[in-house]
Amino acid sequence: MFSGIIENKAKILDIKDWIYTVENIFKKELKKWISIAHDWACMTIIESDSEKYSFFVMEESIKKTNFIEKKVWAFFNVEASLKLSDTMDWHFVSWHVDTTWKIVKIKENTDWSKYYFIDFDSKHKNLIIEKWSITINWVSLTIVEDWENYLSVSIIPLTQEITNIWDLKIWDTVNLEFDILWKYINKINNNK
Repeated sequence: MFSGIIENKAKILDIKDWIYTVENIFKKELKKWISIAHDWACMTIIESDSEKYSFFVMEESIKKTNFIEKKVWAFFNVEASLKLSDTMDWHFVSWHVDTTWKIVKIKENTDWSKYYFIDFDSKHKNLIIEKWSITINWVSLTIVEDWENYLSVSIIPLTQEITNIWDLKIWDTVNLEFDILWKYINKINNNK
């Protein structure tokens, strides 16, 4: 289980034959078979030392995430799984990517926060609600506004600093997951 509260980002060191090698920000050898979340996609560690670790990205993950657009020296937002003693200060999400969308506009505010405007497919319109949660590249956020075919989120300076959000540009693809409670409510209402 993960929180969606990002405290670290990790640089991609190599991409070869479906295997991504990433700097080990945890600074210890990780056990094989554990899951680490990368931009909201849980990946199983296949090899590790204290400097780097690797994971295999299967075709299904490539289809559902922004991984195909990632390049060496780009960053992932990363999170290790929670311990039982950790606090639950997060939004209700299931830790699986629902879809990918594009950044269409970025607006810097006078307080150093930024608005990110993201386009979306109209088939997801019923899952987007102002002031409800959404995750973008593993960062748990609140929707500021939603329009006909795009939504906005506001990112505080600290979040920009410790995540890969600072590196996003217009037309970049981001991984998204919608609030799980709202998905269940929609599912129940649509089955009536």
